[in-house]
Amino acid sequence: MLKRLRHIIRLFFTLSKGEQNGIIVLLILILLVSTAYYTLPFVFQPDKEDFTAFEKEIASFREEQQKVHDSIRIIRLQNAGQMDRNLASQKIKPFKFDPNKLPVEAWEALGLTDKQIKSIKKYEANGGTFRWKKDLKKMYAISEIEYELLEPYIKIKSRFEPKDEKVIGNRNAFYAHVEMNKADSALLVKRLKLAPWLAARVVKYRNLLGGFYQKQQLSEVYGFRSSEVAKRGKAIRVDATLIQKLDLNNSTFKQLVRHPYISYEFTQYIVNTRKAKGDFKSIQEIQESPLVSESLFYKLKPYIKVSE
Repeated sequence: MLKRLRHIIRLFFTLSKGEQNGIIVLLILILLVSTAYYTLPFVFQPDKEDFTAFEKEIASFREEQQKVHDSIRIIRLQNAGQMDRNLASQKIKPFKFDPNKLPVEAWEALGLTDKQIKSIKKYEANGGTFRWKKDLKKMYAISEIEYELLEPYIKIKSRFEPKDEKVIGNRNAFYAHVEMNKADSALLVKRLKLAPWLAARVVKYRNLLGGFYQKQQLSEVYGFRSSEVAKRGKAIRVDATLIQKLDLNNSTFKQLVRHPYISYEFTQYIVNTRKAKGDFKSIQEIQESPLVSESLFYKLKPYIKVSE
């Protein structure tokens, strides 16, 4: 090895001066490049990417996937009548109910699956009725554990039960007075004997409207039949002065379109008219729109105003 090195050195000195200089420059360049290759990564360290937010998104997505998977698994177990008591207690959310002609939404609120509800509705369509609590137990779709959880809340009205149980003034009535624009869902359940799911729906619809101006509007609530409204009519009080009105000049698009009586197209008309012509001077101006019939105007009248 030493001899080979000496030989290379001798050869170097046999070269011309220009060739020697060229080799020296080349060796220096190689040395500089090698030094830079190994030292630059320590001098100029690239910014580290922060994947925390991305990792959180992945974790959240996997969690949602797991929830969906668990939900599907629970539904399959429930349809097969194989839920244990712990799982059934989590799925079933009982409240007082009469199973006869109970709306689909109420069965859903109780925690039953679509398959179970279809079975119950098919039974009713074929003329079946629930005369006693145990009749629900006979339904093949409902397991023993589910029935045990629901049984204390089943309230089947007897055909021989008197219609009137309380006294309001000098006349018999089943219900106590209630102001519909003030009452919460608990009071509606207590005084009007509404099912909890229907009471909650009444309050939600009232909040969307801004309040009721007449008791007949209750029949607009899905599941609240006109006959049931009439039955409770003497107990229902409506104070229209409590209505929260929408200002045609200042209400946002979102606030307007949320109102049950105001369509998306009509909301566009109101907003575009404000932009093109300025503020409304009176609520009657909305009648200029082909979207507003006379009946719609009188429905909307209690809910709209114009700022001065």
